[in-house]
Amino acid sequence: MPFPVDRKTLDNIFEKGILGVVLAALLFSALATGAVRTLEFAVVEVLVASAGILWLVRIWVNPKHKRLLLPPVIWAMLLFLGYALFHYTQADVEYTARREVLRLVVYALLFLVVLNNLHKSDCTQLVLYVMVLAGTGIAIYGLVQVITGSDGVWHFTRPEQYKGRGSGTFINPNHFAGFLGMLLPLCLASVLTGRISQPMRILLGYSALMLLGGVAVSMSRGAWISSALMLLALIVVLGLRKQFRLKGIILTCVALGVIGLFFVKSDFAQSRISHVSTPGTPEHVGSRTQLWNAAADVWKEEKLLGVGPAHFDHRFPKHRPTTLQSRPVRVHNDYLNLLVDWGVLGLLLAGIWLGSLTFVIVRSWKYSQRTSSDLSAKTSNRAAFVLGSTLGLGSLGLHSFVDFNLHIPSNAMLATTLAALLTAFIRFATERYWVPLKVPQRLVLTVLVGGMSGLLLGQALGQVQEHNALKASQNAKSFPDQVAQLELAMEREPNNPKTAASLGEIHRRHATESRRADKRSHLDKAASWLRKAIRLNPHDAYSHARLGMALDQLNQTEEAEKMFTKAEQLDPNGYMTVAYVAWHKMHIKDYAAAKRYFERVSPIDDPATAENEEEKGLVAWRSESAATNLANQIRAVYLPYINEQLEDLE
Repeated sequence: MPFPVDRKTLDNIFEKGILGVVLAALLFSALATGAVRTLEFAVVEVLVASAGILWLVRIWVNPKHKRLLLPPVIWAMLLFLGYALFHYTQADVEYTARREVLRLVVYALLFLVVLNNLHKSDCTQLVLYVMVLAGTGIAIYGLVQVITGSDGVWHFTRPEQYKGRGSGTFINPNHFAGFLGMLLPLCLASVLTGRISQPMRILLGYSALMLLGGVAVSMSRGAWISSALMLLALIVVLGLRKQFRLKGIILTCVALGVIGLFFVKSDFAQSRISHVSTPGTPEHVGSRTQLWNAAADVWKEEKLLGVGPAHFDHRFPKHRPTTLQSRPVRVHNDYLNLLVDWGVLGLLLAGIWLGSLTFVIVRSWKYSQRTSSDLSAKTSNRAAFVLGSTLGLGSLGLHSFVDFNLHIPSNAMLATTLAALLTAFIRFATERYWVPLKVPQRLVLTVLVGGMSGLLLGQALGQVQEHNALKASQNAKSFPDQVAQLELAMEREPNNPKTAASLGEIHRRHATESRRADKRSHLDKAASWLRKAIRLNPHDAYSHARLGMALDQLNQTEEAEKMFTKAEQLDPNGYMTVAYVAWHKMHIKDYAAAKRYFERVSPIDDPATAENEEEKGLVAWRSESAATNLANQIRAVYLPYINEQLEDLE
């Protein structure tokens, strides 16, 4: 029976469909604050899974689609993914590990899809144009934020610490700069060495200036350094080629002029540099080094295999320095973060992948240039893309020494796409990595890609359902409604320790406002949910401490003491944990110990009069209203009461 539609036409439709879905995923992730939130990442999962499904339909519909490109980088990637799945089964916190591994599945599937479907020159150029122009728009948004003094990103409000810095559609200016830093060399290489029309060259030239301006106003010192080094590398490459030497000189003059003017005119930029070694200032780099030292201590707990996917955040409180009262989430060094989470073995596997990618780039480099028989000085889009994307990935790689760009989905997806398109150029160097796509191979590929796509779709649906229930609980008008929505969220995602902890805490707090008859019931429910939270995340100091508070109120003092002891072991320098322990000591009438713990959090003297930051207590390192209110309550209520009790005892 003849096929109703020409197979070649149908194949072209699927190819364009895959291109459109991939671009939609890249654009959406960048515009949706990096796709770091649950709902936005669920959309990304659906888009990438859809691209995978379209690919499977394409290879079965078109019998002429007979080959699969499988260079060494693919095997290295699948090896790490297999290691990640093994690590997931051993993780202490299943929920956290699953969310992290799902990100890896997204990146792996995206790499496979792009490598085997978007390697045509037209697709590569379209990806370049769309992403550079999107980056330009994001950069302009960042410039407007700085000019107008806005702290808004869409309908979100950025934290106070980012005031005066541009972040575009991202919350964190460093991630904004990391995204633009990948696109800047790509844009410049296309302008200077690409084979494009004059109007497009002018448009991309303007885009390059905007991208450079975006990196500048991000006030990210890591991005400044990495982008400057990549510009230097681009200038050196241009200088080595006679036909581009003049362009290299012009680029040098323009870059130096823009950078010099920026630093002369921006007091903020000067402050970011001059105060880099000044303790007590936001620009001081001491917090990074303290965080890295703490991360090294975490790694020492599990050197070979690491503490688990994204588990640094759970293990950090045990090694927290007194001056780091925030929740860092990541190490702010992607390589050290990799070592901590995945261990020496994971770092080795990642190194194999990076080495194989480097091999592919080096092997295909000369084949991306114009042939030796072409004696003209004409430009080449292929060479421009290889040069620009290599430098763009290099910029991200350098920036990752001082930040966690690779853990931001939008940035990781852009890097994945560039790496896949670069890898595709190996087909010009050799035919050895093409694998015949016969029926058995198609079946294996269908199981692999179909399994990954199905996993992402199923997880995305569950994440959306959980998100909706959690959102409804936040908007609930009454205690029963809030509990009902949180319990619904637990039904949809039974392994989320935060939801269980929230249920325990709201029951515990509600017990203090309840009648005597209902109080014990709520405390029992609180204890039950908090025990579940501890089972789901045994490293959560807050759940241990709050369970201890509930047990104290249930007159189970001995069990409560065990919980507070464990909480203090898990987070010995956290101001909130120390405050919980102080409350416990006060509750059991150990007033001398309670005073010591409360004074660690905030002394009774006005902290504004202390000359040394460390004399102000642990809470002095936090500025949010909750920390300030706690400090005021300690100084105005708890410590005066404890002092009165101690005087009475005397």
